[in-house]
Parts: sequence; structure tokens; C-alpha cells
Amino acid sequence: MTPAQPPSALHLLLRQATKEPHHVLDHHPLLSSLLAPQANLNQYGDALAALHGMYAQTEAAILGYLQHCPDLFDYLPRRKLPALEADLHVLKRMPYAITTPCPAIDSVGALFGMLYTVEGATLGGQFIARKLGTVLGDGFPRQFYTIYGDHGQSQWQAFLHCADTRCPPEQHAAAATAAVALFSTFKAHLDTCQRPIESSVPG
Repeated sequence: MTPAQPPSALHLLLRQATKEPHHVLDHHPLLSSLLAPQANLNQYGDALAALHGMYAQTEAAILGYLQHCPDLFDYLPRRKLPALEADLHVLKRMPYAITTPCPAIDSVGALFGMLYTVEGATLGGQFIARKLGTVLGDGFPRQFYTIYGDHGQSQWQAFLHCADTRCPPEQHAAAATAAVALFSTFKAHLDTCQRPIESSVPG
């Protein structure tokens, strides 16, 4: 077995910068409920309906930037939005409206910082899918959380290699800033989605 490579300077910076906002997002009620022993399809649908708007905006921003420099990263085959919309269709759920604007991508660093957040979330989604499977069984739609199939780890490593190769050191700080900003924007959007859900629960 090939020994795992130690994290690069960029990977270490991004991991440290996003540690706290990542923890906060993972514990947001809309997402943490998916890991609870009593998780149900309604909660799963709530989470996907909330995530839709952020992925729609984020992927549009990523692909928009890459139109001008397509050699930086091939994101098109990695798009998550079609899988997310397919799952929502099976669940007969509509996306929640989004009023929180996505951070702008104005540099190579910002591109890779936002990609780090999105691709890292996809890697973590495999764990969520496995946990949900123990509660919901095999019949629930899970294209979004299993989009890479058995290749999640290799896709993650390929992304990290690309980031190390194409994001120069002078752009590392911008990458960290963008990654943190996207985590914060996700949380802000999920907060707006949570309020109508809470208001519908009897007191």
C-alpha cells in the first residue's frame, strides 16, 4: 500500500482556517439531524431543500470563473446540483428560496478556496449517506451524497493535487478567506431555512 502523503502547506492552511466554521456548520440543526438515530425522510428532505440554493449559486460562480480559465480545474463532471435536484424530485420536495448571496470568485485563490469547501463537503457526504442508510434503509434517494460512488477519496486527492499545482503560494491567503466565507454563507442560508421549519413545530 502506498503511504499517505503528508498534507501540503495549502491543505494545512485551509484545514486550519475552516476548522471552526466547519464544526459550526456540521452541528447546524438542519444537518446534524441527519446523523441522529431517529432521522427521518422529512428531515432529510429539509436538508436537501435548504442546500439546493447554495449549491446552485456556488456551482454557477465556480463554472462562471472557469469559463475564463478552463485549464485550472475540470469541475463540470463534478457538478452536484443535478444529483441534488434528482433526489429532491424523488422526495417530491421543492428547494427553499435563497436570499443569501454567494461570495464572489475574483481570483485563483478564491476559486480553490470555494472548491475546497464544496469538495470537502462531498467527501463528508459519504459518511452521512452511510449513517442515513442504517436508519432509513436502502430505499431513499441518495445521489447527492454518493455522487462519486466508490471514488470519493480518489476524487478528493485529485482535487488536492490540482490545488497544490495550480494555486500559487501568493494566492493561499485568498483561498483560506474564500473557504471560510463560503462556510459562513452556507450557515447564514441554513439559518434562514430553519426559521420557517421551527415556526411550524407546535410549542
